[in-house]
Formats: sequence, C-alpha cells, structure tokens
Amino acid sequence: MSEVLAATVAGWVEEFITDMRRRGYSERSWRNYRYDLLQLVAWLRQQPELRTPGDLTATALEQYQMHLMLRRSLKYKYSQPRTMTAGSRNRHLAELRSFFRYLKKAGKILSNPSLELDRARETKRLPKAILTIPEVARLLQAIPKITATGLRDLAAVELLYGSGIRRRELLQLQLADLRLSEELVHVVGKGDRERVVPIGKAAYKALERYLREGRPQLVKGDHRFVWVSCFHGGPVSDRELLRCIREHARRAGIKKSIGFHLFRHSCATHLLRGGADLRSIQTLLGHSDLSSTAIYTRIEISDLRKTMLRCHPREKDLPDPA
Repeated sequence: MSEVLAATVAGWVEEFITDMRRRGYSERSWRNYRYDLLQLVAWLRQQPELRTPGDLTATALEQYQMHLMLRRSLKYKYSQPRTMTAGSRNRHLAELRSFFRYLKKAGKILSNPSLELDRARETKRLPKAILTIPEVARLLQAIPKITATGLRDLAAVELLYGSGIRRRELLQLQLADLRLSEELVHVVGKGDRERVVPIGKAAYKALERYLREGRPQLVKGDHRFVWVSCFHGGPVSDRELLRCIREHARRAGIKKSIGFHLFRHSCATHLLRGGADLRSIQTLLGHSDLSSTAIYTRIEISDLRKTMLRCHPREKDLPDPA
C-alpha cells in the first residue's frame, strides 16, 4: 500500500510544480522543489505502515526529517552520514510547508501537518573571507579593457562590488532595468522584492562603455539581457561569467576562492569600515531583516580582536605586575 500512497504524492508533486510554474517561479526554484519533494516520495515507498494521505501526520514527517539527517550523501555515496545543517533542514521544512499548504488549499488533505514541525535554530555564519581593497584594485587592473569580453567582465565586477547585488539579481538584469543617467539599477531580489540600487561612478563608467562597445560585439538575436555570452551571444550563464572572473583573479595573484557572494560581502564590509550605518547597508543589500546585515558588525569585532592581540601592550610578552 505504500506504493499507492507514494504514487499519489508523486502526482501531487507534479501538480504543485505546475502551479509554481503558473505563478511565475523561476526554473531553478521549481526544479529544486521538485528534486527535494521527490525524495519524500522515494522515502514513502519504503514505509509500509503509511498507506493513505491521512497517515501523513506530523510524526511521519518528523521521521522523514530524521531520515534526511542520517542518510548518506547523495553526491558522495561512500561518505559517512553527516548531520544536516540547520539551514538545509529549514529549507526542506519550508518546501514541505509550501507543498502541504497547496494540498490543503486544493482540498486533497484536511490539515497541514508540517505546521507542527519546528524550525531548526540557525547560527549566522561569518563569511569565510573578503577581498581587501588592494585585492579589488588588482583584480580590476587585471581585467583587459580592449576586448568585448573584458569590458563585460569589468562592468560585472564593478557592479557586483559597487552595489553588493546578488548573483541572481546580476544575471537577470535587462536593459530596461538600467537607469544609467541617474546611476541607478532596478533589481528583483529574494521573494520577488524589488528595489532600486545606486551603482556609483566607477560602475556607471564601466557599464556605459560595455553597453556602447562590448555588448554589440557579443549579442546575437534581439534579447534584452545585459550580460551576453561570448560563445553563443545569448544571456551569459553564471558558470561562464564566474569562470572568466576567476581567471582574471588568478592573473592578479589573488589566492582566495572567488564567488559572486564574495563581492557582496566585500562591498558590505568595506562600507561599514568606511562609516556607513547598518540601515543603509540593509537597504542596499535588500535584507528584509536587520539581523542579516548585523553579521558584518561581527566581522568588524573579529578584526578588532585580531588588532588588539597584535597591538595591545597587555597582549604582548610583558611581565605581570607584582
């Protein structure tokens, strides 16, 4: 009978994904939901005691959560089971809640059992590293300014570092989102929240030159995306753009792991060190909660602690007072 329930839930998953697509969710989002929810279907096939939708109780879902925590890695099949991080647990829980909320609204179940599950407590992790100001300067200097691809990469790095926008916000930019005469960019962030971001003079100059000299050499077709692939002339992928930026960083002698979020963290930290207040940084980054922005004050405290250890007389090898 578990096969029957699993087949039923699998059908519901597909209906839910269709509803997500109808409501305009990105392909990346609905594919992630589908992948994770089908893990629930696979687990149900192994639970002979779960026979009907009424058996999908909070207790059953808690057992499923425990299964996720103790399973072997799907990517590294021969690794030892590892405890799932709080962030991953909460992501799965959010997906379950959305799915069961849809089922209840569609009249397929009477109540939403996922509402009885508790969120895991997450600790705000500090960014592993940020770029120093000299490293940013070296990276910008290493990017060639005489090729269309170089002009694209320069504009992208200037915008990432100058405004702190996210990877998705950057790659989804279209020409109509640019208000260059005002040095502003319109972006759509998490939860489809929109905001207007100032970009600064350096990013403005790099963008203006890329759009005038670089993009026309790269683009094929009539798409309106800002960033264009040097291979096919369509919208650039995050993989292609990041690979190019990493190559520039390698030539600049930067050893740190380069990712899109590294520029976001560097932007916020440098703004804070320069005297910007947290509310302004929160608005710039598009954080819905100030606590997400406050993580950068912890970076400052950790830097301050290192400075004290290095510079304060009482942290040096001085004799204790008698």
